[in-house]
Amino acid sequence: MLVFGNQYFLCIWKHLAFAEQYQHLTTVQAELVYKWFLSLSTLKLFHWMVESYYTTYKSVVRLFVAHDIQKLLERENKLKAPSTKHKAVLKFWNFSCAKEGQTLIVFPDVRTLFNTTDGIFRESDGVACLLAGNTEKEKDVHRWEIKKWLKSVILCTYAEIFQDFHDLKKIIFVDPHKWYYASQQDPRYKVGDVLEEMQKLYGAELEIVGV
Repeated sequence: MLVFGNQYFLCIWKHLAFAEQYQHLTTVQAELVYKWFLSLSTLKLFHWMVESYYTTYKSVVRLFVAHDIQKLLERENKLKAPSTKHKAVLKFWNFSCAKEGQTLIVFPDVRTLFNTTDGIFRESDGVACLLAGNTEKEKDVHRWEIKKWLKSVILCTYAEIFQDFHDLKKIIFVDPHKWYYASQQDPRYKVGDVLEEMQKLYGAELEIVGV
């Protein structure tokens, strides 16, 4: 992540795309503000989304990164480290999470998420509950907590699967037949396809529940 003036730039590869379109290049004194803003696996998923759904980086970047980058960076320093690492196997109802690393559980809608889990589990120290209705501050905090492995179990609806996971070991895909899993806006992705690609990139186990 680079900053020049009041603008932030995300370096996504070593080469310049469509170099033939640039006749003149000017050197600027941009400052490096975050060296590993996205992990290699997340960056590969970023490129895969653009290539697979014939869309633009501008359309895809909003899935991975908050609009206010400065606020996102500021909130990193406000995180509190947990007293212990959340590596224990967590079980609730018919779900079994990874023995170590992180587990992502994807639900088709908020109703299913709340009907399948209980409040005690959702509010546990090692659990992050990601919803489209979260405030920008809550989303920023969750992104850092997931990236820094302060959360081991991530509950979310389909729009919040694009996180920079620290060590994703298992993905649980709930009710894959629901129509909610097909995005109606650009990029028009299918959640099942994205989760299968995440399984490959992170080397995670993919479990399907409610077929």
